[in-house]
Amino acid sequence: MRITSIEKSDNNKSMARVCIDNGAEFVLPLKRIDALNLTIDKDIEQESLDYILKYEVYAAAKNAAVKFLSLKLRTSFEVEEKLREMGYEESTINKVISDLAEIEYINDYKYAAKYIAEKTKLKPKSIKLLAMELGHKGIPDEIINSTIEELNPDDEKVALELLKRRYSKYNEFDEKLIKKMKSYLASRGFSYNQISKAISKFIPEDGYNADFNCDKY
Repeated sequence: MRITSIEKSDNNKSMARVCIDNGAEFVLPLKRIDALNLTIDKDIEQESLDYILKYEVYAAAKNAAVKFLSLKLRTSFEVEEKLREMGYEESTINKVISDLAEIEYINDYKYAAKYIAEKTKLKPKSIKLLAMELGHKGIPDEIINSTIEELNPDDEKVALELLKRRYSKYNEFDEKLIKKMKSYLASRGFSYNQISKAISKFIPEDGYNADFNCDKY
């Protein structure tokens, strides 16, 4: 067998695809290709090809995943997308994800719990919006629902705390300011009822003299 081409990846300049005249192909980092002394037109034995496909490619993909994860906590979906972008085959990606999940280097439950806890503390928003964000990161619905059930966040309490943070400096509340408060909470995913209750609890009885009905939304 003979190596017919070594093509650099368009998505990742550190990677290249090696093609063999028997139809086999694989991707590896350019540095690893050089270390293995793989060059165009070089003959390659079946035993060597089998070793590369079984061990070298897997090791390279796993190392890339670990390096990606070392920067910050990631979801399994994010790691999959990273490896896919680098050109690795689905079978290799699936094995890497499975092996890293087995040793809990990837843990979508922990990611979801940490994400909700940090967002609730640093940049509060409704649990509905947080769930949508987790879904966009590839977290399965069952994990999101299980995490929410376990943490049991209080949306009404969060909405009220947001109002306190942003509007405590005001002593009087007119229609214009109340409209801003409603829009502010709505932008963070809170429902009509949650917004109404939070505003009712936040505004002091003597803070708004006109007929104010928080149900008018």
